[in-house]
Amino acid sequence: MDFIADHAFRVKRLCLGRLNVRRTQLYCVSVAKSGTHSICAMFSRNVAAHHEPQASKMMEMFFAWRDRRISDRELREWIHARDRELALEVDSSWFNILILNSLAGEFSRARFVLTIRDCYSWANSEFRRVLNRPSNEPIRVKMRQLLYGNAGAVHAPEEQVLQTAGLFPLTGYLARWTAHNEIVLATIPPERLLVVRTDQIRDRAHEIADFAGLPRHTVRLHRTHEYRNPVQRQVIREIDRNFLEGKVAQHCRPLMNRFFPEIKTLDDAKL
Repeated sequence: MDFIADHAFRVKRLCLGRLNVRRTQLYCVSVAKSGTHSICAMFSRNVAAHHEPQASKMMEMFFAWRDRRISDRELREWIHARDRELALEVDSSWFNILILNSLAGEFSRARFVLTIRDCYSWANSEFRRVLNRPSNEPIRVKMRQLLYGNAGAVHAPEEQVLQTAGLFPLTGYLARWTAHNEIVLATIPPERLLVVRTDQIRDRAHEIADFAGLPRHTVRLHRTHEYRNPVQRQVIREIDRNFLEGKVAQHCRPLMNRFFPEIKTLDDAKL
């Protein structure tokens, strides 16, 4: 029966267009390396899902708006034009944080999912991502500087491994982890937001589908842990432990206590 329903839906979508038969409008708004690949990949091809669509254009428009080269109205018009062009049911991208207020305001029926990863394993994975896939694309360099740069911040002696690896000081990463998650929690009304720990995506996959308004049979459980990082170096363990725990206490502890009460130190995290 699911096969017949899926076939009928595909025919309807082919005839009427994706925008006219869209079943849902779900945005995954998690910080990078927290499950955005998995939220996109966990749904079958019968779901219009995309990971980081038009990422470069998104950054260009964000900086143009931030620098007042385009108005609020022009940004909203672009967001609507983008939506008409893509007609996605699942838009999973950390870049969505850049236009989060507009997404929430312009699409009143849209829903949002925030997958949250503990700060230790997240920072370690982000370090490895940069080491594995360094990008010199000017706009991405500009974005990394904005996110992690913390103007004037310098590497402390206890974190020289980060400087040697071409990474920002630890404070930049941990402060960003907290800021990103807090912005989502403060911006999206609770009734429109589902918060899921990254390590629970598989267990809650059907709940995510129900929240989004998608059939449960479109979920592919074997795709709920995508894009494993091939670089296995544990950079975070090379940082002075006392220094690391002090920075976590300073920047991340309230959210960690709320969502990961069992993780008190690096030793408790699953890297």
